[in-house]
Amino acid sequence: MSVYESLVRPALFTLPPDLTHAIGHLALRPTLPWHMLAAVTAFDVDDPVLKTTFAGIDLASPVGLAAGFDKDCELIGALSVLGFGFLTVGSIMPEPRPGHPYPRLVRYTETESLADSMGLPSRGRGYCVERLAQLGRRRVPVFANIGGFSAEEIAASLFAVEPHVDAIEISLMCPNMPRAGERFDDVGLLRNILARTQGRRKPAIVRVPNDTARSDHLAELIECCIEGGIDGIKVAGGRPVSEPRLGMKQGTLHGRAVFDTALDNVTRAAKLARGRIPIKANGGIRSGEDVLAMLRAGATCVDLYSAFIYQGWSVARRINTELAALLRQHQGTPEVARAYGHSAGTS
Repeated sequence: MSVYESLVRPALFTLPPDLTHAIGHLALRPTLPWHMLAAVTAFDVDDPVLKTTFAGIDLASPVGLAAGFDKDCELIGALSVLGFGFLTVGSIMPEPRPGHPYPRLVRYTETESLADSMGLPSRGRGYCVERLAQLGRRRVPVFANIGGFSAEEIAASLFAVEPHVDAIEISLMCPNMPRAGERFDDVGLLRNILARTQGRRKPAIVRVPNDTARSDHLAELIECCIEGGIDGIKVAGGRPVSEPRLGMKQGTLHGRAVFDTALDNVTRAAKLARGRIPIKANGGIRSGEDVLAMLRAGATCVDLYSAFIYQGWSVARRINTELAALLRQHQGTPEVARAYGHSAGTS
């Protein structure tokens, strides 16, 4: 058990989740202490077996940090030394947004899960672009998750952040809650985005809406991504949950409780994609075995969030160490070779 899990987490978890979230952000704002800790702790697992390529981007490890933790691109300096193969910042929204009323987070410690009702809080595109522009040379690839409620907003954000990141992850967001019997037209929105971003230069990844990932509509969205030249898709397992302790009384469930759903979604997406577009998996991943399961299901890489909250700053190192050993055992299996091995872009 790590120092975080044995000492730090028990103390933090006596406090409300929203407060510990803020404390975590505060602790990660200064870069120097984390670089000093990384110099003596070696969070990176430098092992050739972990190397892969996703959406044309070389990764030292397939284990990344998901969007949602560093919404405003303020923590990249510290996060970049913790052993992740890539970082996803955002969602970056076009204009500043306050988010939903507090409480926004509820822990389910027994299953290492979370319910969140953040409401897309953001300092806005201008602030985030300014932060990204200050990065200079990036230690690990940085993906920017961008959101918005129209194709025009998302296209403008794509071109604004593109010069400063390695890839753009597009979240397809419904501008209004669909009425009973209606479906969010994510394909129509994506087609409009593609029409407005023909001149993009960096890889684009589409985050498949959670409802779509569970529906028969997934095939249509995947075909639209392939036909439109999208470089990768993200498939997750989050699902709505009623939670009276949240300010909005309902939210989205993340963490270990959704792993099986996420694995099913990735398996189905991979069968539909048939190797024509790479998949990033998300949802309850907490171990090397979980990552291997996603790779065998058809993913090329994964990103995580709740495991970072529950296991702390050494989570990437532990998972990568476990995964490296497992990959050596399973490298010869066809499903891992297809999804992750040489055919995924490694050498």
